[in-house]
Amino acid sequence: MMAEHWYHTPVRDEWLEKIAALRTVQEGIAMLQQFRKEHTGPDRLTYELKKEANWIESRIEMRVAQLHSEATIANAALLEKTIDGRDPVEITEEWLKKAEDIDCPIEMQRLCTAYRKAWKPPMMPINYFAPVEKKLVSKLLKLRAPNYLTTPVEELRKLHNATLISVQ
Repeated sequence: MMAEHWYHTPVRDEWLEKIAALRTVQEGIAMLQQFRKEHTGPDRLTYELKKEANWIESRIEMRVAQLHSEATIANAALLEKTIDGRDPVEITEEWLKKAEDIDCPIEMQRLCTAYRKAWKPPMMPINYFAPVEKKLVSKLLKLRAPNYLTTPVEELRKLHNATLISVQ
């Protein structure tokens, strides 16, 4: 039996075909959002693609960014609008406002994860996404600081409703 080459697996090849079939930004956005919901983050719905999830997500992101740049006439639209044409300032203010009243590290982590899934580039230009993510994660780390490192792993798993997996 021949060893599988890491960069060319049947799963990756199947996803490359799906990604290549994308013809519009809207199709790409839908695929990216669905993929992130199902296969990324601590709240993912499945661990089916545990080894390939990040690689596949990056390929979908590249295709969506390519389709978006081809469909966009003005460079300013690429740097000053979200992929769906909204004002990123309003969106970032909305997410920062959501974080203001959170004083629980578990809830803050959920907010950080939701923000990342919803707006990680190419959904929002990086010059708007990154500063807000930095503020959200900084607050998360401050909320965790008092006892995170002294809390037993079993208790942390319960708090996070964690599922243990094995990557082989």
